[in-house]
Amino acid sequence: MVERLKDAISKARARRDGVIGPLGAASFSAPQSQSQAQLREVWQNLPELPLDPDKMRAERIVAFQKSDPAHVTFDVLRTRVMKVLRDNGWSRIAITSPTKGCGKTVVSVNLAFSLARHPNFRTCLIDMDLKAPRVASSIGASGKRQISWFLTGKTSPEKYMSRFGENLAFGLNNVRVRDSAELLDAESTEHALSATQRVLKPDVMIFDLPPLLVNDDTLTFLPAADCVMLVVAAGESKTADIDESERLLSANSNFLGVLLNKHLDPSRDPYSYGYGYGTGRYGYGYGYGSGDGD
Repeated sequence: MVERLKDAISKARARRDGVIGPLGAASFSAPQSQSQAQLREVWQNLPELPLDPDKMRAERIVAFQKSDPAHVTFDVLRTRVMKVLRDNGWSRIAITSPTKGCGKTVVSVNLAFSLARHPNFRTCLIDMDLKAPRVASSIGASGKRQISWFLTGKTSPEKYMSRFGENLAFGLNNVRVRDSAELLDAESTEHALSATQRVLKPDVMIFDLPPLLVNDDTLTFLPAADCVMLVVAAGESKTADIDESERLLSANSNFLGVLLNKHLDPSRDPYSYGYGYGTGRYGYGYGYGSGDGD
């Protein structure tokens, strides 16, 4: 198992360096001749995604309508994330958790909506939890969504991605992928992601990954991301699991830090929702009182 992970990580890093250069290089960007008007047209032609506000309220997607003061927490997180990405020339951020039920999908979706409210900032959120996808259900998106068609090159980014608003695109999935680690490690996956950046030129791509300690999917995919954030659940995540996750992420990626989820500090005002703790080279911590789920 360990040797397989090492081989997968080495191959993925070498492949990505060959395709797009080390950590965020822009060799895959769209041709310089593409104007902003042409890029807007590309986005406008993406299939528009109708969303269910009631479903998102039930799923605690507070950054969608900003009616819940907890959305401020994600605006703060957005600002910190944008600074780290800009300072390092990065565009790909992965979000994972030690185990199931920590709320990583809730965090991923809320961060995407918060980023999308920033003017002239294009965001793509792709559900890469191939065995247990939840992004589509969390926003109430209906219809069959099969990411394997996109990652194997059978569907282009323009046909696969769905748009909400002017600058937020979703890569959704609700069909479980059996050989998920093998697909994440395939060259076609990197080509699909690079094609998305070449065609849509997003400022940031968010990847909702599987829980780190459940299988080898996340470690297999990490070399394709520029950085990674760990979401843990207050009162639920075990210290040993958090420590092991930090060790693995620090060794295999640029580890941003830990976000403490499901944490409500009654001593603070309703806009803060408490604060957690931060670790990692770019360490920061936030507390967010979300509900259950991934």
